[in-house]
Amino acid sequence: MHDEAAGEVLIAGGGPAGAALAMLLHRAGRRVTLVGRARDYRAIEGASRRSLQALAGLGLHRAAACAVGPLPRRVTWGGEARTPNAEWLLPRPAFDAALLADLREAGIQVIEARITALASNGDRARLTLADGRVFSAPWGVEARGRATARRHFRDAAPWSTPAWILRGAAPNLTPDSTPASAALSLPGGGWAWWSRLSGQQYLQLALPEATLGQARRTPDAWLAAQPELAKLWGDAPIQHHYQRPSLLGRTRVREGRLWRLGDAAMAIDPLSGQGIFNALSSAHGLAPVLNSLLEGQPIAPLERFHQRRQDAQYWRFARAGRDFYRQAAYHAAMSGEPLSYWMARCHWPDHQPLHRPEPWECVRVARGLAIVGTRLAKRELVMTPDQPLGIQAVAGTPLAPLVRAMQAGDQDAAQALLIAAGPAAAGVIRWWADHPDWPTLPSVSSVAFTPSTDSASQ
Repeated sequence: MHDEAAGEVLIAGGGPAGAALAMLLHRAGRRVTLVGRARDYRAIEGASRRSLQALAGLGLHRAAACAVGPLPRRVTWGGEARTPNAEWLLPRPAFDAALLADLREAGIQVIEARITALASNGDRARLTLADGRVFSAPWGVEARGRATARRHFRDAAPWSTPAWILRGAAPNLTPDSTPASAALSLPGGGWAWWSRLSGQQYLQLALPEATLGQARRTPDAWLAAQPELAKLWGDAPIQHHYQRPSLLGRTRVREGRLWRLGDAAMAIDPLSGQGIFNALSSAHGLAPVLNSLLEGQPIAPLERFHQRRQDAQYWRFARAGRDFYRQAAYHAAMSGEPLSYWMARCHWPDHQPLHRPEPWECVRVARGLAIVGTRLAKRELVMTPDQPLGIQAVAGTPLAPLVRAMQAGDQDAAQALLIAAGPAAAGVIRWWADHPDWPTLPSVSSVAFTPSTDSASQ
């Protein structure tokens, strides 16, 4: 059987990462084929406002419209109850089906089928379906989630206990009952995220290994013995419970003709609640790499840029999770609760701060690759200890000229740049003010703004 041509890029996986990449490449004029299926089990996932805005900005309107919210994000962590922000709930597989419908409406070739193999073969990527058909393209993308990456993980977290998922009906409620969600740390170690939507409820648990084994043997009895969880769940029976891989790790972004995307490239701790955002961010990083590659740019600097960008995000997510575990460990120590679960997690990946100090004397300007529109291009970037890859723009305004002016002590030039930034200057000034060690910017409040036309991003 001969290979069927699949355009320039062949994407395996139709979740948010694969769908976002397909739309970005399609908008850039690339010929794309996406192969994937909507997941066949019910689940509920949380999403942030910026994730939904990103979906809508990509033209994935049906998918964004699946979200229910905003809901107050109720968190009880380390003995502290708070509502830090809002979240939206996404019902899956309805969300996944909506992603594929959005792609078809945009004119992207979508094949709903089961994939049996994806490989790099010489100068092509080849994908084989269960019905025997084979598709190929110059470049392929693996976007089928963390399960496809587990044999390729590097710098993985030292724990690998799977997540435990419970599903059931919402008790004494109609399908139109109020949606809700809550996240909490558990006495004795572990954490839970609970949600209710359309008459169904969903509970994701991360538990100590011994606790997980006991809970799986008698799930209803175990749940009833957890006061906070039992209060959320009510008296409804558990309809389904199952385990899901929760390995954390990062991979090489490219192997031959295959690139990795989303959780297949970098699997982060579900505790972050940033799964959808990470998927979309991954697509926004890979799309300009592929566009530049297809235009003939050399692969080495493109791959290096994308690998460094992914690795920086991985370590940042890992350190953020570590700090949450440390907070819970401190509360457990003060309360006399078991510490082993938290202590195993509050020293990985390292002891570096989540955000490194950025003293003014360490800020420098240098040329490097940056995402500009749909391509990668050399730009002047502002490098800091916390942002070693460089910042190209803040609020759409190039940052390097402003830093150069302030380093030279030229207040007039800095003021002129802020005036030229127009309304975006307010965002630049707010961002700059978060760096207390940096010199004070000149005032522009009394000057008429001229809107800036630069659309490059960080």
